Amino acid sequence: MSLLKNVITKPEPAPPKGIIYAAYGAGKTTLVGSIKKSLLVDCENGAGTVNCQRTPYLETWPEIESWLTALEKEDHGYSVVGIDTLDWLVRRLEEHVTGRQLTQTLNKSHGGYGNGKHVMKNYIYQVLLPSFNRIVNRGIALVLLAHAKRTDVTDTDGITTEKTAPDIPDDYLNTFVEWADFCCLGQIDQEGNRVLITGSDGSSRAMVKNRYGMPPVIDMTWPAFTTAVTNGLAAKFPA
Repeated sequence: MSLLKNVITKPEPAPPKGIIYAAYGAGKTTLVGSIKKSLLVDCENGAGTVNCQRTPYLETWPEIESWLTALEKEDHGYSVVGIDTLDWLVRRLEEHVTGRQLTQTLNKSHGGYGNGKHVMKNYIYQVLLPSFNRIVNRGIALVLLAHAKRTDVTDTDGITTEKTAPDIPDDYLNTFVEWADFCCLGQIDQEGNRVLITGSDGSSRAMVKNRYGMPPVIDMTWPAFTTAVTNGLAAKFPA
């Protein structure tokens, strides 16, 4: 049989997968925790005051990996999984790569000369992101929560600007943003409303994007988010 018979000829949107990041207290954990049939994977030990279903606090990468594997393979009723938070998950993974030794760094581990950084990238590309993809392929939306930071970003024209971005080490930041179908900044606006900046207006002050054609700003609620995704896709691909 020719491989050309497998050519995909129409859009087949997968469940949403991406990043929501915000400053402390902006409500990102509460956002995902409030969703029916959602599970928070607690890598930070910061969801204890949120009324939600969550894992125990996962202190090591092997614990996190076991839960991700269970979500990939076992029968469960969750339709949304939130990683709380991605920056702490990455820290747990870095500790795993360096052997959780206080004197070890990614530069010094695995024989030195920066070899640990290569091992870390291999984990992200060959273990973590494939695991995320397998969860999404089961029909489960995946939301990576992250804190916010200011960082310098250089565009393809060589112009460097300071932007608000997910608080992920710069070595992996672009990798996660490229993988994501959305990267939205959560904020509290001047009226005190929690909102998501989606990136549709080409904002230059924050690292934001979405592949759904959502409005530039939406309410920071899951119904508002899913409605924006549905309407955006309908506008992009009319029946």
